[in-house]
Amino acid sequence: MTRFQVRFTGKTARSGPLAFGHANIVRAITLDDDPTRLNLAMVFDVPGAPVDQVATWIRVLLERHESLRTTYSFGDRTLQHVLAEGEVEVEVVESDGDVLQTAESTARALRSRVFDLTTELPLHLAVVTENAVPRRLVWVVSHAAMDVATCELLLGEWTELAAGHELPVDDSPQPLDVVELEKTPAVQRLGQAATRYWESKLRTVPQAMFPVPATGTGFLRPGLRVRSRAAMGHIAAIAERTSASPSAIALAALNALIAHWTAQSSCVTTSLSGNRVLKPLRRFFGSMAQDALLPVTIPETFDELVHAVRAASVPAYRHSWFEADAIWEVITRVTHERGFSFARDLVFNDMSALGDAAVGEPPRAAYGRLPSVWLPGGPDVEDDPEIGGTLELLPQEDIPTRFFGCLYRLDTELDLTLWVDPGCLDTSEVTEFGRGLLALLRAAAEADLPVKELHSLTTLAPVERGEGWYLSDSCWVELDAVRELVSDVLGDRPHLVTAEPDDVLGHRLVCHLIGPATPADLHAEVLAALPGRPTALAPHHYVICAEPPADPLDPDAWTATAIDSASGRELPV
Repeated sequence: MTRFQVRFTGKTARSGPLAFGHANIVRAITLDDDPTRLNLAMVFDVPGAPVDQVATWIRVLLERHESLRTTYSFGDRTLQHVLAEGEVEVEVVESDGDVLQTAESTARALRSRVFDLTTELPLHLAVVTENAVPRRLVWVVSHAAMDVATCELLLGEWTELAAGHELPVDDSPQPLDVVELEKTPAVQRLGQAATRYWESKLRTVPQAMFPVPATGTGFLRPGLRVRSRAAMGHIAAIAERTSASPSAIALAALNALIAHWTAQSSCVTTSLSGNRVLKPLRRFFGSMAQDALLPVTIPETFDELVHAVRAASVPAYRHSWFEADAIWEVITRVTHERGFSFARDLVFNDMSALGDAAVGEPPRAAYGRLPSVWLPGGPDVEDDPEIGGTLELLPQEDIPTRFFGCLYRLDTELDLTLWVDPGCLDTSEVTEFGRGLLALLRAAAEADLPVKELHSLTTLAPVERGEGWYLSDSCWVELDAVRELVSDVLGDRPHLVTAEPDDVLGHRLVCHLIGPATPADLHAEVLAALPGRPTALAPHHYVICAEPPADPLDPDAWTATAIDSASGRELPV
């Protein structure tokens, strides 16, 4: 393997703090046990140009975008440092006969390398050659430098350069410029409103959309790619009737099927937002995407659900631009007060319109998509007439959420990939989910559809919850899971956890135990052990007793020896 260097010069060095979304993703990278899952891998066409020309195009991009030539320092606060000059190394890999396959395997290998953000630029590059002629550029970048919206911009710029065109002048803000923008009163008010919004929603949403016991400790998720030309006609018919966007209709269809399978009365989606809402940010090149919290109550009909998703989307996306520390303070406080651990287990990323801001006309089709290796190009889909589309199983990827829906196209075809925890849905069930999604869109195109009739469109049956399951504070909990949680904290100390009917919570979880114990300290220990247990909550009340009763399963007998009781919170539950 050979290498060459691409040197960039003539720019200004500068340093400063990080913008809201930028800080949030860098925080995630530094805390993640495997930061490589936050590396983005792409493969671009090279039209047989010589290596020197490829190097020139790379240099143009490095000098155009400060995020690509930035390092970081971590101390009392995180700072970014833009280099005025430097160089990037590019590997040269000769194809073994299949250029695209070689490029994909090279991208996966580069993606597996951890970036040292303090000493190296956030970019790993390789050129794949065929008979020594460049054919593909492999571009692997840390999420600290680019988000998915930026990937679409990069594809457009690379496509223009490779076609021999000069890029238009770009006066978009650089990452350090966004920091100054966020100091303005208007953006500060947006951040404050976002904090209030998140707190109001976190106080009522269920802890988990998939209250299914966690299996194993890994995050490997098989994928299912759903593509359909016919679905776009169905979505158009629904849009004409509801005046909703295709994106809202697609999300509503996902929500309907997920609520059907989980038997939940509401659906809480964490939707990724690029936050390019202001005109100057339309072509911002960097990382500023953040979460939009989008809860909806499941109504009686699909049209009503489409309207609910559309209505909920407006405040959700408006309140997705925030100072991360403020939101984490809210999450920590609400977690303590409710005694839950927000799972963020249903994530949706609508990328279907991101290419609209790109220069030129980059390809919309792809052989493969992020979060695996993005391989632009390939033919449009040819529908299987039996299901009105195609369903393709994909190799598993390391994705730290239980259900991740990635919507790539809503133009001439629906292109959607689902990455699902096999502990929730196995491969056959995920495939049936995809088939049911296409059937739902087809049926809803004919007329409004009662949500309760989804069983007629899919063999995916709702989860059954028998004895020992309770609805508590809008969360489905398994009493045995709560008891296991508390037992892991208390060990051999005698105790009893019960679920008691409650007019406000539905069911109140009560823990009786022998002293000495302080409810506040005990609650903190239980909360520390709660993450990763989506079917458990912390008890709402702790009753300290002098001694265990003769019948350790009798809550009244426990109460008879009570010497203290409290919620363990500052406020009673």
